[in-house]
Amino acid sequence: MRPFRRTADSPDSHVSWAADVIELGAVFVAAGLAHLFVGMVGHHADGAAILVVSGAALIAVMLLHRWWSARHRTKTAATRARVAVMQDLLSVPAGDRNLLRLRTTLPDRPGSLAALSGQLARLDVNILAIQVHPNAHSAVDDLLIAAPRAVTSQQVIAAVEAGGGTRTRAGHADAHDLVDPATRALSLTARVLREPTMLHPALLSLLSADAMAVEPGSFDPATTAKLHGPDGQPLYVSRPALAFTPTELSRAQALINVCAQARVK
Repeated sequence: MRPFRRTADSPDSHVSWAADVIELGAVFVAAGLAHLFVGMVGHHADGAAILVVSGAALIAVMLLHRWWSARHRTKTAATRARVAVMQDLLSVPAGDRNLLRLRTTLPDRPGSLAALSGQLARLDVNILAIQVHPNAHSAVDDLLIAAPRAVTSQQVIAAVEAGGGTRTRAGHADAHDLVDPATRALSLTARVLREPTMLHPALLSLLSADAMAVEPGSFDPATTAKLHGPDGQPLYVSRPALAFTPTELSRAQALINVCAQARVK
């Protein structure tokens, strides 16, 4: 095969010459503008000051551009990370199952959780995650389960109570509930540090609460808790049915304290 050689009559040759001529013309135009600018400044009484101010303005614009680009890249990276996590969670096969959140109180003695698991296994219910919040003589267990679609919440609650659970509540869950609570707390803290105005929505999300106010008002005392805001003033959070555990409240208060320290600095 003969090597390809560009000839003088080839289209690529004409394109190359045209590009060279355009570049040369651009150099002439730039040089002319520079000469015109220098001439105007040189004949001006404040020519030196104009040059200094122009240079400072260019530097300020470039620094602002670099800062904005870096901030945008950080936000983009954080958004991509959250999207990647949610895609991983959404890829968890649900099949013909429903995700449910359970909260129940079990006696603080060996074998309690095993008895509960046995009752749920009879309904073909799979426990995906569990958190234990110990009290004086009992333990409040939060469970994330995958139940067959034919199994109702009432059947699940009955199985839990047959396994020794009391004060049981059940509710629907989604992929967001698969996120580890500590990971969720850290993600929300990072979000509030970037956008301090998002503190209240972040607390509601962290606690799965539906209301927050500086006064308890008509909140149900059994499902209302008190936090201390960044300014030291009380914040009351409330949600239906489920009381807050000491672990949940300490995690929420830690989020507030971190954001308050960041504001001071």
